Amino acid sequence: MESFRHLTCSLRDEESTPPHSPSCVELGKRAPTPIREKEVTLCMKCQEPFNSITKRRHHCKACGHVVCGKCSEFRARLSYDNNRTNRVCVDCYFTLVGVSPSPGGLSSSTQRRRSILEKQASLAAENSVICSFLHHMEKGAGRGWQKAWFVIPENEPLVLYIYGAPQDVKAQRSVPLIGFEVSQPEACDRLERRHAFKISQSHLTLYFSAEGEELQHRWMDILSRAGRGEEPLIHQPIVESVEEEGEELGAEAEGENT
Repeated sequence: MESFRHLTCSLRDEESTPPHSPSCVELGKRAPTPIREKEVTLCMKCQEPFNSITKRRHHCKACGHVVCGKCSEFRARLSYDNNRTNRVCVDCYFTLVGVSPSPGGLSSSTQRRRSILEKQASLAAENSVICSFLHHMEKGAGRGWQKAWFVIPENEPLVLYIYGAPQDVKAQRSVPLIGFEVSQPEACDRLERRHAFKISQSHLTLYFSAEGEELQHRWMDILSRAGRGEEPLIHQPIVESVEEEGEELGAEAEGENT
């Protein structure tokens, strides 16, 4: 059991530990730095979307992850809190207590294989060609502009990942970029946003709007290269805009329990 716990800890540290959270050795011994609720739209364990009624946000008091009530219905004593009982997630419960929860209490993400969309946004952004918030809209989809977090990973420079927020553990969508053409919107597109551009392929057209002209040009250049199947010539620095842009995504999280 001890050997298995150490192996589980090492794997979890590599794959799912958020920035500034305790390692497995320190788990429960020091307080984590909680991830901001407005940077997460999906439970970081079961990956189900949050809502203000049936799927509310909670913080695991051991690792700092933002999780739903079902994935944090466990209690464990934490040394940093005078050995008092605190709400923890399913993974931390197993690490701290050494007992696996009943099958009914396990999050769905631990019982199935990882899909192509299960690429944690924050980890992908650390090694990305480019990443930033953009507004986007799909032609003919009947939905207006939406804000999301976009990432093109260095290890997959020809794929665009779309996340609801920078700390989400699963992308909403992935778009293979080869074959797409990048251009400025035309008058007939009737877009009312500044710094807009679009990518088109066959019957699919996606519109985007950046926060500034420089960011617009960078995205258009990188997407154009990817559309031609070319990898980026140089590493593009990460666009750091989480602090400002995350405010709008977190409006629904205000007033919810942690």
